[in-house]
Amino acid sequence: MTELSKLGPFALENRLGNDQNSHVFHGFHLKQKRQAVVCILPERYAENPRARRRLEKRSRQLMKLNHPNIVRYHGAGIDQGIPFFALDYVDGISLQQYLKQHGPLPWETVVAIGLQICAALSEAHHMNIHHLDVRPAHILLSGDGLKDPRKPLKVQITSFWADPRWRRSSLLLFPKDRQQYLSPEQFEDPQYVDDASDIFSLGCVLYEMITGKLPFDPLATGEERWKLPERPASLELDCPVWLDRVVMRMIEIMPDRRPADIDSVAAGLQESQDAVARGMSAIEHALAGNNGRESIIDIGIDRSEAEKLMHKPRYYEPSTLFNSRILLGLGVLVVIGLLVLAFRPLSDEELYARAEPLVDSRESLNWRVAEEKYLQPLVDRYPDSPLAEKAQRDIDMIQMARAEARLQNSLTQHEFKNEAEQHLASARSLEANGNHLGAWYQFDKMVQDLPESPEYRPYRLIAQREIERLEGLRLRKGDKVQTVSINEYITQADEISHLSGKEKEGREIYRRVHSLYQSYPDPVAKGAVDRATQALAQPVAIAKNKDGAAKSKTAQASEVQEVRKQPLKEEASEPVANPGEETVAEDERAATETEAAPMAVEQAESPMTEPGSEDVPDEPQPEMTRPPLFPDAPILPGDKAGQAQD
Repeated sequence: MTELSKLGPFALENRLGNDQNSHVFHGFHLKQKRQAVVCILPERYAENPRARRRLEKRSRQLMKLNHPNIVRYHGAGIDQGIPFFALDYVDGISLQQYLKQHGPLPWETVVAIGLQICAALSEAHHMNIHHLDVRPAHILLSGDGLKDPRKPLKVQITSFWADPRWRRSSLLLFPKDRQQYLSPEQFEDPQYVDDASDIFSLGCVLYEMITGKLPFDPLATGEERWKLPERPASLELDCPVWLDRVVMRMIEIMPDRRPADIDSVAAGLQESQDAVARGMSAIEHALAGNNGRESIIDIGIDRSEAEKLMHKPRYYEPSTLFNSRILLGLGVLVVIGLLVLAFRPLSDEELYARAEPLVDSRESLNWRVAEEKYLQPLVDRYPDSPLAEKAQRDIDMIQMARAEARLQNSLTQHEFKNEAEQHLASARSLEANGNHLGAWYQFDKMVQDLPESPEYRPYRLIAQREIERLEGLRLRKGDKVQTVSINEYITQADEISHLSGKEKEGREIYRRVHSLYQSYPDPVAKGAVDRATQALAQPVAIAKNKDGAAKSKTAQASEVQEVRKQPLKEEASEPVANPGEETVAEDERAATETEAAPMAVEQAESPMTEPGSEDVPDEPQPEMTRPPLFPDAPILPGDKAGQAQD
């Protein structure tokens, strides 16, 4: 099979997919001059007459499928004893590859992709054709949306070749990545399946797009295999409650508890999108009753409970009193008054009063409602209100919690969404390994380097909060501490403090060491704290003067030695003609040696500058490098303490 270069009217080119044993090829129709995908089927469809008849019947069915969200099928054939079928070539990638690149998708993208899949399955189900193997590898994405997230994606389903009678004997032989999308009834009796099986598989795909993982574990057995999973909204804070209810209804274990058909699923997805756009609450949804439409969204509140919560009276049977013109006029006035009240913007106190119980509930869904409907409007409309500051604090708290949740998800996926997450993960890892100073440095770097934009504001606030916590932290005996790194920080602070323009950075390291380790009983830490205390007690100017005095003393010692040796050399060479000129030369030589003395300390191998050679520039000396104490790359929790210093 690997030597085939032509099959039927198609020239076979490279294999598609990463599997070297794949039976799917990129082909080219020699007469029509168009690209195609050629799939080679098992040989039994050519050898067995009964299987061949099923192949012909299924081929005629699939050729009738003509929908923009279904990959066009061109038919089947047998050539050289090898059965095959061909379909259009799609220039794109599979949803499986897309999820590996991007991880969990925004709920808006999930709904957009889900609606196109529903349209394709609806067309097939109306023709009594079931896919029975809906999974990300069989969902193809193409269009401008692959390069620009702001543009839409085109979704097409492929591999409509499944047939229940062909799958019964080999179902359990499928790889686990294929079994995890199949419905429970397909394992029990795959010959009797219907729309509900495709709905279950699509629900698993939507769950994975929202959360980044599958709802059921194919490796589990018994009751654990179909254990009820966590709700998508509890794993992903951005998921609306409406979409959460639709997906959980689709993956019900019992087929009769799932939506009636794929069109109901599409209506539920569209309804979720509309509810979020209108800002409708769950209670309002229960009162509206879907305007007489049947909805698959069950928000768990019946109409009577919703009326009590909203303080709305029940409607009574009409009587003759309601026919009175006076009451009718009063009713019109009441309606007008209610409309005026309804469209009147809420005051700052009303907005905060409605947001406060939602914030206190500590539930992510309530937090989102509070932020979008009440807290942010309060800050935008009433910036000078005393409550605006409290509302902004609540918004910051909600966004900080959301950023922390997204960080945990990124750690699971081993891929960070932005540089702020990378710094935060690094700081958390350093502190977990006992490197509190490194964590403090990372938090400082977040505050200084991250731009003051809405996207990075939560991370800057988290960093400021953690800096305040570290400033007040007092390490005790038994706490996890890297005492080796303490002396390295002190050494680096000593070196930085003697550099012009770097004194402030060195004193900042001293201050951190003193703040963190002043109560720690370890002798190494105590010595570092004492050194930091002495350095902080010494003013910057005094430190410079002492450093300069030390350098001058070194220069003077060198000068005395050189002056004592010089007369001997001069006497040995030639007599001095003019004593005054000798004095001037010695003064110039002493000044030159005084300037070169600091360089002699650092460059012991370099010769002293001789008089008369001042115009020859010194060769540049390589700078001493030290390993960084503050790594920028994140170190995940669980790494050894020593790795934090690498």
